[in-house]
Amino acid sequence: MTERHELRWGGFAGLAFVVLALLGRFLPGNPPTVDESDSTISAWLADNRGMMLTSALMWAAAAGLVIWFASAFAEAMRERDERSDVHLALLAGSVLVGGAIFVNAALSAATVFGISGRDAAVTMLMYDATAVMTTMIGFAATLPLAAAGLGVLRTRLMPNWLGYLALLAAVIAFAGAFGVFATDGAFVAGGFLMTGIPLLLSAVWIACAGGYMVREHLPEVTAGEGIVPQT
Repeated sequence: MTERHELRWGGFAGLAFVVLALLGRFLPGNPPTVDESDSTISAWLADNRGMMLTSALMWAAAAGLVIWFASAFAEAMRERDERSDVHLALLAGSVLVGGAIFVNAALSAATVFGISGRDAAVTMLMYDATAVMTTMIGFAATLPLAAAGLGVLRTRLMPNWLGYLALLAAVIAFAGAFGVFATDGAFVAGGFLMTGIPLLLSAVWIACAGGYMVREHLPEVTAGEGIVPQT
C-alpha cells in the first residue's frame, strides 16, 4: 500500500509542478501570437531570450514532476480498485504529457538559443512549431485528466467535486487542442484562450488534489470486512 510519505511527496510534486508551470508560462510575459508579424515575434524573442531559456528549464523540470504526481495518484487509485485499468490510463497519459512538455520546452529553448544571426524564416518556423505543439498537448492531457476524474468518482479517493473538476479540465483541454485549425483570431494556435485557460484549470485541479495528498485526507483502504489504515 501507498505509505504516507509516498503520498505526501507525490502531492508535493504536484504542487511544485503547478508553481513551475505557471512561472514558466507567465514569467516571460505575454508572447505574441503566430498571426503577428515576423519582425514583432523575432524582436520579442530576442528581447526576452533569457526569460525564455529560464522558462524552458522550468517546464523541463515540471515535466518530471507531473509524472511523479500522477504515479502516486495512480497508485492510490490502484489500491482501492485493483480490478480497474483506470490507474494505468492515468499513469500512461501522464508519461505522454510529461514527454510532450519536455520536448516542447527543449524546442522553445532552441528557438531563442541561436536567434541572433539566424534567418528570420527559420525562427518563425520553430516558433510556429512550439505554438502548435503547445496546443496539441491538450489532446495528450485529456487522457490522464479524464482517467483521474473517473478514478475519483469510482473509488471515492477524494471528494466527488474533484472528480468532476478533472473531467471538466479534460473537456477544456480537448477543446483547446482544436486551436491547431486557427491561424489568427482569438482561437489561434498557442494563444491564451486555447492553451492558457486549459493550463489554469488543470493547475487548479492538480493543486487541489496535491493538497489532499500532502495533508493525507484520503479515505482508508477497505479489505474484506475490516479497514486497513494508510500507515
